[in-house]
Amino acid sequence: MFDNPATTKGYVAVIDIGSNSVRLVVFTGQNRVPDTIFNEKIMAGLGAEIGVTGRMGSSAMKLTISTLKRFNVLCEQMNVTDIRVVATAAVRDAKNGPSFVKRVREECGLTISTIEGNEEARLSALGVISGEPTATGICGDLGGGSLELARMKNGTVHETKSLPIGPLRLISRFGKNRSDIRKFLHKTFESIPWLHSEEGHNLYLVGGAWRNIAQLMMHEKAHPLPILHGFYSSRSEFNTYCKRLSKLHPQDIPFGHGLSARRREVLPTAATIMIELMRAMHAKRVVASSFGLREGVIFNGLGSEERKLDPFLTACETVSEERCRFPDHSKLIFDWTRPLFYKKSANPERRDRLQMAICLLSDVAWRGHPDFRAEKAVNAILYGHYIGLTHRDRGYIATALNQAYGANIDVPHLSPMLPLLSIEDILEARIMGAGVRLAHRLSGGTVKSLTMTNLRISRARLYLGIPDTFKDLANDVVLRRLRDLGQLLGRTGRLQLLS
Repeated sequence: MFDNPATTKGYVAVIDIGSNSVRLVVFTGQNRVPDTIFNEKIMAGLGAEIGVTGRMGSSAMKLTISTLKRFNVLCEQMNVTDIRVVATAAVRDAKNGPSFVKRVREECGLTISTIEGNEEARLSALGVISGEPTATGICGDLGGGSLELARMKNGTVHETKSLPIGPLRLISRFGKNRSDIRKFLHKTFESIPWLHSEEGHNLYLVGGAWRNIAQLMMHEKAHPLPILHGFYSSRSEFNTYCKRLSKLHPQDIPFGHGLSARRREVLPTAATIMIELMRAMHAKRVVASSFGLREGVIFNGLGSEERKLDPFLTACETVSEERCRFPDHSKLIFDWTRPLFYKKSANPERRDRLQMAICLLSDVAWRGHPDFRAEKAVNAILYGHYIGLTHRDRGYIATALNQAYGANIDVPHLSPMLPLLSIEDILEARIMGAGVRLAHRLSGGTVKSLTMTNLRISRARLYLGIPDTFKDLANDVVLRRLRDLGQLLGRTGRLQLLS
C-alpha cells in the first residue's frame, strides 16, 4: 500500500483515521524532510465501543464525517490534490467498517485505504526511521484500539505485529481492573518470540497516549528543553513514572489539565501497557518520536537514495542556503578546524556530524541585531523543527553557536541547557564555536583566506599559519580570537608567517 506513489511537486496531505483521533497533516511535498504547513486533529473516539458492540458508535462516526468534510474543503482551498486517507484499527476491525468507508466516499468525496495491522506497524516504523535513520530496537505505536510493534535494526524494518490491545479496547473488556489487564498483557507479549531478542535496545514511542506520557514526565522533572522528539529516559526512570501514573485517577494526573478528558481517561491504561512492554523486551531506554504513521507514508514513497539522506544535515543545508551569507564555505570551515580535534573521540561519527551542522548554521543569525545574534542562533537550534538529533545534540550545537557569536557560557538563553551535556561536550563545543568564530573573522567570508591559511597545534601553542605576503590579514581582532581559541585548548595562540 502506498508503494511508489507518483511524485508531486505540490503539497501532500495525509489524513489518519484512528481509534481515538482523526488528524490532517499537510506536508510541503514528497521529499526527505518535508515541512508541515498544517496540522489539525479531533478526538472522535471511533474505537470506543468496538470492544463491547463490535461496531463504531453513531455519534463518533457523525463527528468523523463532519471532520473529514472540513478537511476536504481545507485541502481544496490549499490546492492539495494528493490526499492520502488511511484508516487503522477502528475501521478495519469494526463490523460496520466497510459501510463507513462507503459513506465517507459518498458524503465526503474521500477514498479511504484501510491499512492492515502489519502494514500499519511497518509504516509507523518507517516514520521513526525517517526521523532517526539508525534506529535499532522496537517501534511501539499505541492507538486507541491496537498496538503495532516492529523490530528495527540500523534503520531497516524486520518483523511486525499488530495486537488488539489499545487502551479503549482494554477498558471496554476489563474495565479499570489493572491486575487482569497486566495478566493479559504479560501473556500476549510472551507469545512474541522476536520481542525478547531486542534486550538492551531502545523502545521508540509512537502514538498520542504514549507521547503524552513522555511530555507529562518532562513537565514533572522540569526538563530544560520542552521538545518531545529526541527526548529519552532510562527504562528504570520511565518505569517508575508509569507505575505511579497507572494508579492515578485520570482527573488527578499532574499537569494533565492541558489534555482533553478523553485523552486523560486512557493514560493510566496506556501506562500499564508501557510497563509490560518494557518488561517483556528488557528495554534499555525509551525514546520519544514525534514521527510515525503519517511520516512513514511520505517516507515510504521516496527512492532508495533519497531515503539514505541524513534528515538533520539535509535540513541544515536547506537553512544554510536560505539564511546564511556563505553557504558554500561550510565544508571548507569544517576542514580548516579539523586540527583542533586531534584527540580521539568516543563517537567520532557523531562529533563530525554535529560539527558539520555547526558549520552549516554558523551564519544563521547574521541578520539579527548585534546584541542578540547569539541568542537568535541558539534559539534557532534549540527550538527549531529538526529531526535526527537528541536533546544532548541540540545542546552541543547551541553551545558552539553561542561561542561562535562571542557570548558568555552563562547567558540566560543557554545556561539552563548545559545540564544536558557533559563537561567534555561543553568544552569541545566551545572549541568548535571559537574555531568557527576565528575562521569567519579571518576570511571575511572569502574562500582564498581559508585555503591559504591553516591551524597547527603543538604541546604548548596553537599556531595560525598565514603566508608572509598576506600577514596584514591578522589584525588585532583576529589575534584576539586566536588567543581566545588557544585558551580553550590550554595553549598560547601564536601567529606563524609562512614563506
